[in-house]
Order: sequence, then C-alpha cells, then structure tokens
Amino acid sequence: MNWKQSITRSSLAALVGVAVHFAAGYYAGYPFLTDVIAEWIMARTPSAWAVPLLETMGAWAKPFAATGGLATLGLFLWLAQFAPRRWQQAAAAVLLFGTLSAALPYESLPGMATFLGPALLTLLLPQTRKVATDARRREFLTSAAMSSGTILIAGEAWWRNERLAAQAVEPVALFRYQVDPARLEWGKGLVRKPVTTVKEFYVMSKNTVDPVVDPKTWRLKIKMDDRLLREYSLAELLSLPREERFVTLRCVSNTLKSDLMGTAAWSGLRLDQLVRRSEIAPSVIEMAVLGLDGHGDSLKLDYAFSGEPLFALGMNGYTLNRNHGYPIRMLTPRYYGFKSIKWIDEIRFTSTPYFGTWPKMGFTKEPLIHTASFVDRIVRNGGRAQVGGVSFAGVRGIARVELRADQGPWVPVEIEKPLSPFTLSRWQGVMALPARAELLEARALDGSGKWQATIEKPLFPDGVSGPTTKRIPRT
Repeated sequence: MNWKQSITRSSLAALVGVAVHFAAGYYAGYPFLTDVIAEWIMARTPSAWAVPLLETMGAWAKPFAATGGLATLGLFLWLAQFAPRRWQQAAAAVLLFGTLSAALPYESLPGMATFLGPALLTLLLPQTRKVATDARRREFLTSAAMSSGTILIAGEAWWRNERLAAQAVEPVALFRYQVDPARLEWGKGLVRKPVTTVKEFYVMSKNTVDPVVDPKTWRLKIKMDDRLLREYSLAELLSLPREERFVTLRCVSNTLKSDLMGTAAWSGLRLDQLVRRSEIAPSVIEMAVLGLDGHGDSLKLDYAFSGEPLFALGMNGYTLNRNHGYPIRMLTPRYYGFKSIKWIDEIRFTSTPYFGTWPKMGFTKEPLIHTASFVDRIVRNGGRAQVGGVSFAGVRGIARVELRADQGPWVPVEIEKPLSPFTLSRWQGVMALPARAELLEARALDGSGKWQATIEKPLFPDGVSGPTTKRIPRT
C-alpha cells in the first residue's frame, strides 16, 4: 500500500461522501454523521482539555469538533484499504461503518447509505496512471479540496447554529424576583454577584448544534412505559401556578480550577402538578426525562416526587432562552448538571432501569455534588490579604469555610446566608500572610459535617473532588 496515496484517497472519499450525505440530509432530515461522531468525541474528551478549548474558542469550539467527525470517517475508509482486493475493501468498509453505527449509536440507515455509497465509489474507482506533473497537480488539488472541506464542515456547523438561533423564540417577562440590596453590596469587588446573569451563566450540552423548539407544535408528553398518559402544550404549562426559587447548578465537567457554576432565580413546576403519584403503577421504578436533543437521565421515584426537582419554565424573570433549555428544563440541585435535562419533550415512568447519556458511559446514576470551593479574588496589601469566594455542596449546604497560606494555620472566614437551601454560599475574610506566601488554600465543611476533600480524585465516574488552591498575587 502506498501510504500517501491511500490517505489522499480516503480523505477525498470522505469529503465526497459527506457532501452527498449533507445534501440529502437537509432534504430528508436525518442526523449528520459528523455531528454524532463529534458529540461522541466531546462527551469523552477530558475536562482538562475540553474546558480550556471551550473558553478559548467560544462559539467556534463545537463547529470545529465536527471536523473530528470528518477525520474519523476518513480514518475508517483508510483502514478499509488494507484489504487486498476491491470487493474485500468494500466489505471491510461496510463492516467498519456498521460497527461505528452501533458504537455511536447512529440509527439512520438512509443517512449511513448516503455517506457510504458515494464514499466507496470514490475510494474504489480504478485510477489511471498519469505523468508525474499530472500526479503532482492532482495531489495539490486534492490537498486543497481536503483543506477547504474541513473548513466548510466547521463553517456549516457554525452557520446552522446561527440560523437556528435566529429562529429561536425570544424570552419574554414571566415573573418577578428580588435580591436584597444589602447582598449586592456584600463583598463587592471581592466576591461574585449573588445571582448570575443569563448571559454569564455557564452553557454546556452534548450537541454540536442545539435544538430549537417551535412552541406552537411542541408538546410535553407524560408516559408510563410506552403508554401516553397526557400531553401539555406550553400555554397549558404556563397557566399552572408556579414556584420561584434560587438554585445553583454545577457542571460535572469542572476541573479543580474551572468554574462552570451559576446561580439563578427560576420559576417552574413540581412533578405532582403534572401527574399524580397515585396514577403511577406499582411496577414503575424510575422517572426518565428525555430531551429533544436525545440527552436523557433518570431519577428515583421518591426523589422525583419529593418536591426538590423543579421543571423550570423561567430564569431570572423571563422565559428560558434556547441555550438554557426552552421551553422547559429540569433542575436537580443535589446532583451535577447532567441530570438537569434541557429541551424536555417527554417524562417517562419506567418499569425497567433507565440509563441516560452519562450513565451509559459508566458514570454513576447518583452524581451527588462534591463539596467544592472557588476563590474569586485575592487582594494583597503587604502582610495581609482580603479574600473572597464561594463554596457549594448541593443541598447539604455549607457550615464553615477556612483559609490558609502555604500550609499555615487555618483561618475561618465570614459566610453569607445563602439565597436558598439550593444555592452556593459566598464568603469573604481577611488573613495575615507570611512575607513570601505563594499559595492560598480554601476548604469548606458541608452541612453533614464532612470537609472538602484534600486529595484530588478524577472526574470519572462521579465528578472531580479535591483541594482548592490559588496563587497569591505579589504586592
């Protein structure tokens, strides 16, 4: 096998296949392979890499992840060329892509066919020998096509997202909430604001391009296994009496240094407003919540009806926007954010165990938030420092926060009363610093009497935990 030629042929075949696949997909409406592969890759990218990429590339991070889908398709076509004969290469490609479909999973046979058919034709067509100058010209044109195709794949994902964003319903005023003015002054310039703005609230999803919901046709379906119990239109949901509460959400993708966490005022419904517990058959063991993007997760039945989970319709005074799950999302404050499903279209009571997106990858079904802290700011003035930050332990609450510098003695700080039992705690304090102090450490004691972990534990399978440290600025 000529390695250079085989890579060129497989790359060109992937581009041709993707071009036909996309053209047919816009008409037929099946999911794009590059999106599904990119989402598989993103879900398994270590947070230490993924978070900096998202912070650096912003709106272009996910579109460029789609180019990873293109590279994967090219790789599988290249592997198929190891078979000695053309018919064996075709059989190998079918086997490889069948395996890929099962692993992703990708369940659209027409979608796979519109890619694989043109790609195989391009890959397996016999090539005629040409003079060296023609070969070099062909190689240059192929390289240019591959580069352009890669850029176009990212550009298409970006354009599709922008086009859908333009179609999204703009939020409208839904409820009023108030924050005590004294809270806005507490720790000002040292600690974050008590409520995170919608624009600043972290946004995470598994999708290359997030869905857009048409409120005129959308319905929230309530099912028991496969039997439909009832449906709600958005107008019907908005007509029900709502509950307002402050809730903090924290993403499981956090590292010990990142801050994917936000507090907002939410307005929503309890589960017992949508379906009565008495309607649920004794055989039901879980409640699964499914989003339009294919992401889903489940809650134990007792917890689902406990009143703690909230099906939110509004955020910070307005209806939800597209990024935060319009028209309705779930909030589960004791758990990491992957339980708080967005763009919900179905609540299903199941008689068999349900494994959502993350549990299917081996993550726990009970991702209780680990006690964690974050130092917002350190202001050094000679031998003293003002320090402000936040700590969060889900619904366990925070009982005490302490600081120390360079393994010195622990010093307690002042903790503000949280906005609700479901929010983080803000804190601030003043402490003496050794002359050459370099590292500050914060730790929190949760409401159950357990201190924040002092040894780092990796993200998998239930979220990262460990110490909170930050470099002390020089004077």
